[in-house]
Amino acid sequence: MTKKRTNVTLDPQVYQRAKSQGVNISQVTEKALQAYIDKLEGEGGSLEEIFGSSAREVPDQSVEEFLEDFRQSCRVDWNLAESTTNRRMSSAKKLVDFLDGHPLQADKAKLREFIQDFGTSHAIKSLRVIYGRYFDTDLADDFKVPTSSPTPKEVPDKSELKEIHDQLETPKLGAAFLLLASSGLRRGEVMELSRSQLKRKTRAIYPPKGNERGIKRQWVTYYNEEADRALEEIDIEEKSPREPIFADAFCPQTLTAKIGEASEQAGTLRVTPQTLRVWFADEMSRLGVSDRYIDAFCGRTPKSVLAKHYTDFSPRRLKEAYEEAGLEILGSGDT
Repeated sequence: MTKKRTNVTLDPQVYQRAKSQGVNISQVTEKALQAYIDKLEGEGGSLEEIFGSSAREVPDQSVEEFLEDFRQSCRVDWNLAESTTNRRMSSAKKLVDFLDGHPLQADKAKLREFIQDFGTSHAIKSLRVIYGRYFDTDLADDFKVPTSSPTPKEVPDKSELKEIHDQLETPKLGAAFLLLASSGLRRGEVMELSRSQLKRKTRAIYPPKGNERGIKRQWVTYYNEEADRALEEIDIEEKSPREPIFADAFCPQTLTAKIGEASEQAGTLRVTPQTLRVWFADEMSRLGVSDRYIDAFCGRTPKSVLAKHYTDFSPRRLKEAYEEAGLEILGSGDT
């Protein structure tokens, strides 16, 4: 039988006394826990009713301290993107409000009630992070994230993209739109994009140095000549090298809303930044680009042995693959 490894916090004086007597702490702890469980199952009461409040772990931090430390763990220790951190924090706040106390005071039955009330995939993922990654317990391990069936992706054709682009209100919105469609960047990556990441001569986009903001991008990508002309029009050279190009013009939510409004005005299906990312991957595939290079342009880590160990992901080779495709967005409009 494989043993389950776990961490147990002990009073330092108790630990030293046990060590001085040659006590096998792991073995004694396991036997004591087994005795607790046997008595709990035999008497049918709660753990607190049988053994008192000391049977459960007593938190050594307040709820406010937990929330702040959990936020710092997300942002600093685990370097999560700001959007992911916000989702984790939203679930953590709902949890402490639901429990009216610290997460360590919950048992599995209480967590089941929480999932019944807030059973989204984000909530369950957050529970697993809070109890597994943060508290290093297995209390939430059995809660499975629901899987959804794949749904067909509907993407616009090039003529529809041109109609949408023509409805955008400002040159900066147009430039962001073309960058999204020609590079495979995520919305957050476009919003954080600075002049220092751009190599205008080769139309390359490099990940931010040090990945300070938790951006997911792993590889270099490129943008086409149409996006380059749009960047020229908004005169990005006025920006300081590390200042985000679009942050002073609109926020992420506004970018999504404006593209959606433009698609409604054009009479096409509703398009979002994520739709443009899907369109980029689909169009590059139609143009004959290998899936592993498309994954690289989209910032995804390669999964196959061939991609991991036998594929040249150098900027030179990625540039060749990108240029060979001849990606156009506002060109002839042929599908």
